[in-house]
Amino acid sequence: MRILSTLGTGLACLLLNIFMSCGNSAADVDVSKVSVKLDYVSFYKDFSSIDSNAVPQGLQQLQQKYPVFLPFYLDTLLPFGHIEQPYSDPEHIVPVRTVFVHKDFRALNDTVNKVFPDTKKYDEAILDAFKHIKYYLPNVPLPTKVYYFTSCLNKWTSFTHDDQLGIGLDMFLGKGFRPYQAIGIPDYALINHTPENIPMWAAKAIYNNVYTHDNFNKSLLDLMVLNGKEIYYLHKVLPDIPLSLLLGYTPEQMKWCEANEPLIYNFFLKDNLLYSKNYQQIMRYATPAPNSAGFPGEAPGNVSTYTGYRIIEAYAAKSGKDLQQILNEQNNTAIFQASKYKP
Repeated sequence: MRILSTLGTGLACLLLNIFMSCGNSAADVDVSKVSVKLDYVSFYKDFSSIDSNAVPQGLQQLQQKYPVFLPFYLDTLLPFGHIEQPYSDPEHIVPVRTVFVHKDFRALNDTVNKVFPDTKKYDEAILDAFKHIKYYLPNVPLPTKVYYFTSCLNKWTSFTHDDQLGIGLDMFLGKGFRPYQAIGIPDYALINHTPENIPMWAAKAIYNNVYTHDNFNKSLLDLMVLNGKEIYYLHKVLPDIPLSLLLGYTPEQMKWCEANEPLIYNFFLKDNLLYSKNYQQIMRYATPAPNSAGFPGEAPGNVSTYTGYRIIEAYAAKSGKDLQQILNEQNNTAIFQASKYKP
């Protein structure tokens, strides 16, 4: 019985490892009793419904309904710069009125409203993400309102401002939305501009509001660990989203990384890149790109972030530290050494 039990446990672990590797899903926790209060605001519907023949009147009505958000939206999120108040003055709102009569703006609004007739699905996903964030990081402040808006393709995916989380729905219209090419979003990045990415960008906005870092004077190891922390966090708070999507990889690229993990790590060792601070040399491995220099065509860009994630995963297993402790750890080299990472 002892031998059978041992074999059964080993087989169960093997099957679990295979499942986790193929599915790339994180072990979930029970957040049903975690209390998070969120209000959801479909601002995009109210703004797009303004009569193009009565823009001043429409803006005045919106200002009564959104006295704080509307000025922020017009001045910051739209590509016009500061819009002078009062909005009742036709001279002040010339840029806004011009946009409202433009056929491309009308087409954009039609597309957004078609893709997002409502936001219930994303309300629930964001709420679940916030519950996970509160479970793991109880001291991190969370917004209390979610504003859905369009930015006239001004590249606002998500942001936090005071008690607000903003989600730019025009940045989640899918890989086939052709105007993305015109505004400079490269093909390889389109994987993260589909509706299913909304909760990820919401969680990233919370993370970047608290755990900020710049890339200046950082070694590749520093960037690997810092980027790995963010992916580890995302994988914890978004357990139902595939790891490949969090990394910005296609499923095929993810499989390549898993199959070639030692090759990736040894490449960085062999070329003495791990502790290099040569910005131009190392950033091609640590930022989104169509590929990674020196790797086969099947490899993704930003390939070092996969290694960084695996280092953090190993560190968590070795140290027993929770997510909050890991994110607060500042010594990247110490994390790497303590992880004993060796694929």
